[in-house]
Amino acid sequence: MSTPLKGLVIGRSTGRCAVSDRVLEPGTSCFAALVRPKPGDDTADRPMIERLDFDPTIWEDARCATDLAGRLLCWWRTEIPEPGGRRNLFVDDGTLVDLFERMEDEEDEHRLAFRFVLGLILLRRRRLRVVDRQRVDGAEVWHFRRVGGGDDAPTWTVADPKLSEEDADAIVEQLSTILSDEG
Repeated sequence: MSTPLKGLVIGRSTGRCAVSDRVLEPGTSCFAALVRPKPGDDTADRPMIERLDFDPTIWEDARCATDLAGRLLCWWRTEIPEPGGRRNLFVDDGTLVDLFERMEDEEDEHRLAFRFVLGLILLRRRRLRVVDRQRVDGAEVWHFRRVGGGDDAPTWTVADPKLSEEDADAIVEQLSTILSDEG
């Protein structure tokens, strides 16, 4: 990969509702969503994937809003953690598979690298299986299917971005940050 990913930026929870800007108190329910940045936003200093939190009373209207609907990758219901509390994984494996699938058409090399690492994590968790690997225009392309989906299940492809160990570690760390309770 030509651009190092050490400075990879993926948004994390702000503890505020993305619509009303209301503080979401610890122990209260909310919806968390991963979204692509708004078109035209300068991604140099903005997250490649933003995490937004929503008050549950606002969520349905916000989710269907034109601005958010086209950028939405995945969402889940969670609870705002107590400060200093234990880190918990907010997202189940099914949601991660959904995120992997929704990122199929990404073209940004950093997002593709993120998706490749997410695919490897899901492979290790036995949620995806590799059905083929082949060389296409000099790149190794992996073909995945959902475990238990049978041979008729959709096949998802992702090119191996040839990440350094440092780049892969950076993506795994960022993925853990956005999907976990910051406590």
